[in-house]
Amino acid sequence: MSKTPRFHDGVNIYSADACAPLSEALAQGDVVFKGYARGQYPGTPLVDGVLPGLRTVGCWNASREQTWGLDWHRNEGIEICFLLNGSLDFWTGSSFWRINAGHLTACRPWQLHRIGNPHVGASTLLWFILDLNIRSDNQACRWPDWIILSRRELEEFHTLLLCSDTSVFNVPSRMTGPWEKLYRLLRDSSDNPEHCPVSAIAISINEILYDLLQLFRDTSAGHATFTKDQASTVKIVQRFLEELEAIPTQLEHPWTVREMAKLCRISTTRFSRCCYQLTNLSPVHALNQMRIRRAEKMMLEQPEMSITQIAMNCGFTTSQYFATVFRKWTGKTPSEYRQSICGRGD
Repeated sequence: MSKTPRFHDGVNIYSADACAPLSEALAQGDVVFKGYARGQYPGTPLVDGVLPGLRTVGCWNASREQTWGLDWHRNEGIEICFLLNGSLDFWTGSSFWRINAGHLTACRPWQLHRIGNPHVGASTLLWFILDLNIRSDNQACRWPDWIILSRRELEEFHTLLLCSDTSVFNVPSRMTGPWEKLYRLLRDSSDNPEHCPVSAIAISINEILYDLLQLFRDTSAGHATFTKDQASTVKIVQRFLEELEAIPTQLEHPWTVREMAKLCRISTTRFSRCCYQLTNLSPVHALNQMRIRRAEKMMLEQPEMSITQIAMNCGFTTSQYFATVFRKWTGKTPSEYRQSICGRGD
């Protein structure tokens, strides 16, 4: 079994998700699952050299409400999912969607996302993950040779995926054929790795990618020029800020503007300009606002925790600085705020 892929963004090292909750649900018989995979993913193993770059292709069929979900996680490749039946809650950063039958989700490599709120409902979900071999900043995509879209189309696909305003798309009925064919292939597939319908899976995935490119083009119609140097810059900063607020441990980090800009692969001046455009705040003030919102939530949900502990957990180096910033944003000291919501000052 190959090692679990990792990504280094210059500050943090992320590991690709292994879908452990799904594996546990399979072991308990809560869902029906069919699929092929390599590495850390569940499924019938893909033979070495067969469909290189394909990490997993599969489907689950949950006939009732479940008590599990896929919490915040990242995957090493582009992850494309299609909901054949039912409904699911889908998140990326601070964005949320209730997806229904006929909806498709598209995540770029290492994008933070989750499925469930926190559990998943009765549903039939299909997916595949294509590893583009991105392991650190500034690495170019390396598409598998069996993906037959032209180089220009693949470059356009990746740019539009990066720039898209949404990660959720409503698939027109004329484009559902490849997904339905893929579902039948997986449903009727053998557990013997040697009997994997390689060519049929490859054809279905290529058809899906081509159709998705058309959806990207339709979604981006009317925008100004979609280039990585211009249109995507604000998107990159927006997604960085969303992910920063979505994960509490991210706010604990002692961020500097230079460090944040480096993660977005732009200059500090450009990062500050984009941040102000998105939030009407400087990066430092935007970060403090996120931390204060987190502190307010912790005071409400964890009344047993001291104000000093909350300050440290929200990334403030001293309780005095926390009190100063908190009062600036809320008009109250932390003790006054806590007293107003739960009758306790500290």
